[in-house]
Amino acid sequence: MGLQGTTTIASGRISLSNLIKDIDANNLDYNEAETRFHIIDRIIRDCLGWPEQAFRLEQSQGRSYSDYELGKPRRVIWEAKKEGRLFQLPANPDRKLLGDLPSIIALGGEAADAIKQVQNYCSSRGVDVAIATNGHQLVAFIATRDDGIAPLEGAALIVESYRHFHENFPQLWQLLSPAGVAERRLHRFLTVGEDKALPPKLATSLSNYPQYRYPSELQSTLRDLSELLIIDAVEQPDLEKQFYTECYCESGALSQHALISKSMLSARYSAMFDPTQKGPAVAPVRVAAKKAILTPEVATEASSQRPIVLIGDVGVGKTSFLKHLIYVSAYEEFKNAVYLYIDLGSRGALNKDLVEFVLSEIEDQLLNSYDVDVHESSFVKGVYNLEISRFRKGIYGSLEQTNPTLFEEKLLGLLAEKSGQRDRHLREAVNHLALGRKKQVVIVIDNADQRNSEVQQDAFIIAQSLAKEWKATVFIAVQPKTFYASKQSGALKSYPNRVFTISPPRIDAVIVKRLTFALSMAEGKVPVTILHNIELRLENITLFLRALLFSLEKNESLVEFMANITGGNIRAAIDFVTKFIGSANVESEKIIDIMISEGRYIVPVHEFWKEALLGQFSYYDPQSSMALNLFDVRSGSTDEHFLLPIAISFLEHDGRHRNKEGFVVTSLLVDELQRWGFLPGSIEDALRRANNKKLIEAAERITFAEDENELIGAMPSNFRISTIGAYHVSRWLGEFAYLDAMSYDTPIINLDFRQKIASKIQSFAIADRYERANDFRAYLTTCWRESKLRPAYFDWETARVAGDGSFQRVTRAIERNERSVRGR
Repeated sequence: MGLQGTTTIASGRISLSNLIKDIDANNLDYNEAETRFHIIDRIIRDCLGWPEQAFRLEQSQGRSYSDYELGKPRRVIWEAKKEGRLFQLPANPDRKLLGDLPSIIALGGEAADAIKQVQNYCSSRGVDVAIATNGHQLVAFIATRDDGIAPLEGAALIVESYRHFHENFPQLWQLLSPAGVAERRLHRFLTVGEDKALPPKLATSLSNYPQYRYPSELQSTLRDLSELLIIDAVEQPDLEKQFYTECYCESGALSQHALISKSMLSARYSAMFDPTQKGPAVAPVRVAAKKAILTPEVATEASSQRPIVLIGDVGVGKTSFLKHLIYVSAYEEFKNAVYLYIDLGSRGALNKDLVEFVLSEIEDQLLNSYDVDVHESSFVKGVYNLEISRFRKGIYGSLEQTNPTLFEEKLLGLLAEKSGQRDRHLREAVNHLALGRKKQVVIVIDNADQRNSEVQQDAFIIAQSLAKEWKATVFIAVQPKTFYASKQSGALKSYPNRVFTISPPRIDAVIVKRLTFALSMAEGKVPVTILHNIELRLENITLFLRALLFSLEKNESLVEFMANITGGNIRAAIDFVTKFIGSANVESEKIIDIMISEGRYIVPVHEFWKEALLGQFSYYDPQSSMALNLFDVRSGSTDEHFLLPIAISFLEHDGRHRNKEGFVVTSLLVDELQRWGFLPGSIEDALRRANNKKLIEAAERITFAEDENELIGAMPSNFRISTIGAYHVSRWLGEFAYLDAMSYDTPIINLDFRQKIASKIQSFAIADRYERANDFRAYLTTCWRESKLRPAYFDWETARVAGDGSFQRVTRAIERNERSVRGR
């Protein structure tokens, strides 16, 4: 959300010189309005280079009106006073720019009043740079601070006169221009030597953080078997058809357990393209009937010699849709087609030349699936039968009778030339095969979304060429963000007119079917080739799978968790279940023992949470965890612990700020957060972190790049909440397990609370964990009560009370442990 300035140092200084000349020539006594129009407007616009669109004048909040708010989002507030009202400034014989606010305020008068007034505007509106001016004098300072220093006790930039401004203009332009403000140069100028460091996170005191948890032998075995049965086995060719017949779930089915509205779920791919610009038509793809390959719209797209573009977010089931189409819903059509499946994922990952890989795959599949060697002599002659006929009528035709050897040599040269042009030869070979066998050519390019954006764009171009030049029905599956970026860049300006979207199925239905299929394999009901001649003890994995299936049937909180925390990513959901089965953070032995003795066990949701929060580690690790720390801060303000909960709750809250697809304009979101006193830098950082963890999403599905210790990249035009974000705020925020995990990763700014929490930081004992999490909760509650944060759509007290039950369960567990110890 950068802002381009309109002046350079040189051009701005010329404008300042002209302004000073005009003032000297007129020598007028301006009132406040005239001072703003004739002087301050020109300083801000013509000298410092703030563009007109960055101005917001006389902005009201309550009964107060600020004179100038600059930037989008607002970054600077200027308070203008009458030009003739002199600011009383401390003596400054060396004409230095750097002074201190307490000295100016001590002198009282117009300067002190203006400073206090503009500081109040800034603190109530989330703006950190304040400027008080009467036109020829200027005081700039940091009005909203995060370093423990009171705003009116810090340093200040002081300009005493027009001449002083002119003498120091290059440095002042560096500090106060749009570019200088964006780079926070004034902050560095005014805070040199001040200690702005946040207290370190308590995780830094752990010598082996995040401490890998080594699984037991049983857990390792369960992990290996879960990967074999749930992931590896279903990829075997001899199981594919049965798997996609039994395990496929319809795309786009909406879960009743989703924590966001069904209208938002059904509008998953809405607003991908700017409504003011011409873009492709977007429609959900459906199988029209058992005997029809796809809906008439898709058939029309195929006949227009354009690829059928299937757009879907990562892991929503694009491959499953295509495989089900091939093996089940359109089985007869694919069976009677020359069908070629190009996997750009696992098979294509090591190939740098994408065109070469696609052509090699086509050549190999023609040989393996259709017993066609495209270089075999009789086949080549069949492909080029028309060219051979023309050759016989050409200048070498008479040689067939007079010099057969030379004729054959010339003909072979022609055929060698034709077949040597690999792409054209394969095109002719496929068309010849389709014509000879009276079959439709169908090519599927899948898993492009597992490659980088450059490869995905190359895959688009290849698909376009195959559809147009080969006259084939071509399917290509990609991510929305790649297609969007390609359209925006112009690489695919004319391509295509229609795209079809694939929404995720119900995650709980997918998991149940996958686990049921895995159980059938473990029990020998479905023969698996890769298990032949391997002696495995499958009793434990069978019991564990049965426990999971029973739990998903009986415990709705598990279904709700899976439906929301994976955000519709089937791949992530399956990966999570697989890891859960063999997790070192899950009491696998207990589960199996209960299944053996009682025949049933319901997994509590907090067991799933443990895996989601911690994964393979003993402590929360922000890089590997499925969870985002909502309480993390980048400044020393305790209010910032609630920045993300408030932001996500605002996106979740129904109101006029959301459009029908649930999106909120980013500038409106930032304005709302600034209204509660949060600074633009903190806001943008928080939104980037939430976006990259999928708690919120932009229509373009962007991901911010990481530069050293921060995320960078232009902010998108809008955001909306995801089911992942809704689960964080609505279910996790006040829970014991979440607070316990985040206590390690959150800077505790209050020293007393920091010392209390740190005293238990090394312990895994449940009683110590309880005290640590409870103290962390009390710290957050104190921060909330001391703040002025009271948005109608978020309340920390409500979240805290909602989590009371989890703390009570831990209390009961501690009491049981104590009784057990006493009973020994």
